[in-house]
Amino acid sequence: MKRAARLLPAVAVAALAWLAPSVARAAITKIWVSDSASEFSAGEARGVSVTVEGALVLSDGLQRVEGIAEAAIFDAARDASGNLYLATGDTGKILRITPAGKVEAAGALGEKEVTALAVGADGTVYAAGAPGGKVYRLERSGKPVLHYETKAQYVWSLAASGGALYAATGLPGEIHRISGPLKGERLHATPDPHVRSLLADDKGRVWAGTAGSGLLLRIDRAGGVATVYDSSKAEITAIAAGPDGRIWFAAASAEASAAAGELISAPMSGSATRAARGSSARVDDDGKEKAEVSVSVSTPRLAPPSRSGSRQGGFSSEVLLLDGDELARPVWTSAEELVFDLQPGRDAGSVLAATGPNGKLYRLGDGTWSLERTLDERQLTVLSGGAIATNGASAFYRWVGGPRQGEYVSPVKDTGRTSRFGAFRWQGETPGGSRAEFAFRSGESGVPDTTWSPWSRWFTDKQVATLAVPAGRYLQWKAQLSGSEGNEPAIARVEAAYRNRNATPVVESFAALGPSEVFARSASGGSNVFETPAPDEKGIFASLEEAKPEAAPRRLMRKGYRTLTWKASDPDGDTLTYGLELMPAASSRWIPLRQELRETFYSFDTTSLPDGEYVFRLAVSDAEANPEEKKTVMRQTGPVRIDNTAPVIRRAGGGSGGFAFEATDEGSPLQEAEYSLDAKEWIRVEPRDGLSDSLTESYSVRLPPGARGGFLLIRVTDASRNVAAASFTAP
Repeated sequence: MKRAARLLPAVAVAALAWLAPSVARAAITKIWVSDSASEFSAGEARGVSVTVEGALVLSDGLQRVEGIAEAAIFDAARDASGNLYLATGDTGKILRITPAGKVEAAGALGEKEVTALAVGADGTVYAAGAPGGKVYRLERSGKPVLHYETKAQYVWSLAASGGALYAATGLPGEIHRISGPLKGERLHATPDPHVRSLLADDKGRVWAGTAGSGLLLRIDRAGGVATVYDSSKAEITAIAAGPDGRIWFAAASAEASAAAGELISAPMSGSATRAARGSSARVDDDGKEKAEVSVSVSTPRLAPPSRSGSRQGGFSSEVLLLDGDELARPVWTSAEELVFDLQPGRDAGSVLAATGPNGKLYRLGDGTWSLERTLDERQLTVLSGGAIATNGASAFYRWVGGPRQGEYVSPVKDTGRTSRFGAFRWQGETPGGSRAEFAFRSGESGVPDTTWSPWSRWFTDKQVATLAVPAGRYLQWKAQLSGSEGNEPAIARVEAAYRNRNATPVVESFAALGPSEVFARSASGGSNVFETPAPDEKGIFASLEEAKPEAAPRRLMRKGYRTLTWKASDPDGDTLTYGLELMPAASSRWIPLRQELRETFYSFDTTSLPDGEYVFRLAVSDAEANPEEKKTVMRQTGPVRIDNTAPVIRRAGGGSGGFAFEATDEGSPLQEAEYSLDAKEWIRVEPRDGLSDSLTESYSVRLPPGARGGFLLIRVTDASRNVAAASFTAP
């Protein structure tokens, strides 16, 4: 297989014809770029591989072997002649596939499932049946002969090493060494209910992975067992040894796990409801009865394939590398897939990882990873000698050579909201006789469905000015590659331009502050006294403005002024401008107050307006950044009272030592009354009814002895901060 592609010189990102220039930030053109192993690996590759360097190339041909109709495939093993043996269920058959691809019956067990296979150094085929935990050897005639009885419910894995056969069991989780017909011993009993995986390396060691605590165990030549790694995940699902002696292993967990004691990595067969879980018992070596839970190896344990663009829940996996005496380190993780099997890759220092439920085969290296290919059968469970077995829908594939073609479908790109699509470019190679074609589609739903546009026509141009797809929030592309050995196309980089439609600004709040409250900016402390400039030449209203606003606005008081304040934002980050209008409550016509504002507040002099109620309207626009696609949103206040008329004070009687008065206001409730005698400090006076809440209030003042004939000053303030003062001679 071709593993690398020579990259062409990078092309400049051309400006799209439909993108209007602007001086402020707008919904800018963005480029969706796919040019790395991780980005390409997020798609689906059928007959196409993603190299670790980050290119799409044709895979070696993969041919489905016809004539396999079994419900499940549990294991595979290859002999020295190139024959491949398959362990199947639900009829207990062992199939043999010849190097020519012919499917033959190699034997059958009395049990319904054949859960594990191994080929000894002398070519003997060993098979384990379930339930019952028995290990058989096949005679040349295909007749199974009982070889060893583990007394467990299940044998999940077999491994031949140094003339001995090792068996990993479930319920209970044990490791047995079988030295000959009906001869063997239990080497180790784990605290976990299952020992799921076994591997015999070329150094005479045997590696085992448990299900329950996720332990990686090592067994030396003398039978000593050591825990090498304690995973945070529940199960060690697969182990592989590279030609360099390094050990790769996969660990997995399920968030919504099955009943206690059930494997999460058992292959899924078509008869999902055939076996029911129940309880049983067996007698241990001491003659004591042990409670057990039976497990159905036919029950589906995987969630359905994830929706494109969403997180797959339910399980997670990681592949770790053990290099000599170094600590195991993770080289690949996934929160969306479960690793079922590992196999050394043809490239030195790599392994293949078979996963589900998205049907992906990965090539993993030390610090690199890529998508090898995708199969329609969603659960890839067995790798053996260049062949792949699947479950859910049982199938068996083997690698073949010759002319080939493949298709790659990208992940769905979420542009955030409805977008227009522009230029498309790709970089790569198409040697003589090879071909690379592209097509696109778009839609408004996160998962492509019938509401999406059909795929566009195929094209081979290195650059297309504008994609022929309708506007939409989501975009997807696919590529077809064809070629032959030595003349293979390669895609190194794909670019697709899009621009979000301009979004409408958002007004979060709009309100009027209290009477006489103003906002103003000042770079330094300074005085809080402001001079009123001349009225705007375009209108009658004077405003408070400072030449160089630098600091945050301060809230101050200015008689006769009102302040409108608002909070607005733009999803695109566009510069916003604001316009204000007012309308008397008794009118239906809006009157301009101020336009082209950039601050989020406006203080103005209300003394130019007659007293009464007014409604104010705010217009928020992003026209400066989007002159051809501007958006404007309006928001208005409720009625706001403008009152610049002071209250009226009149004497209401009084006698020796006392003074009574009444205050009246036509527009606002009275808020505060005070008096001063002979220009001394102000003294607050409460109304006779105890509440300052009416347009008319009555007050009484008790004067101190000797006040007669003094200068009595009365001051009254209404809710609009209008102040009235009157003087009297103290009685």
